[in-house]
Amino acid sequence: MVSDSSIRYGFITRFFHWLMAIGFAWMFLTVVARFINEDAAFTKAVFAYHAQVGFTLLWLGVLRVIWAVLQRSNRPKSDLAANLGHACLYVLMIAVPLIALLRTIGSDRGFTYWGVWSILQPTGEKIEWMRTLGNTLHGNLGWLLFALIIGHIFFAIKHSLVPGDERVLSRIIGK
Repeated sequence: MVSDSSIRYGFITRFFHWLMAIGFAWMFLTVVARFINEDAAFTKAVFAYHAQVGFTLLWLGVLRVIWAVLQRSNRPKSDLAANLGHACLYVLMIAVPLIALLRTIGSDRGFTYWGVWSILQPTGEKIEWMRTLGNTLHGNLGWLLFALIIGHIFFAIKHSLVPGDERVLSRIIGK
């Protein structure tokens, strides 16, 4: 089943969910590695892909939001707290990488996507407000996003243990 239903999420929703979960796990690994030892060979190796995965998460997030809007009437019903939590996750899934992209533009670094598609060319001009916005918000909102993801996991597990809510996890796992 491709589309969502009142019983479970469809293949496309589950695909976006789990692919992005892997991407966010990677992002967390890269940031923690950098936090522990910025100069380590491992950190440099994994952090080299931070922006690439982040940009992938940006466009996956946009596609995921579009899909969620199209599927909103088909989806399993949730309470207000779950809906607000998901809305915050969606906003941050787009805002965090978008702010990083603005910072990249403002820093005049240029950006080539996976070494194939040259998205930004250096112009020789730095844009201070973009750099400041990115430096101020990207990391802080990223940590907030990770905290919400941990909360999301916690509450999904918690609700799956409550009688009557056992299907919470199976809806996204696909059983």
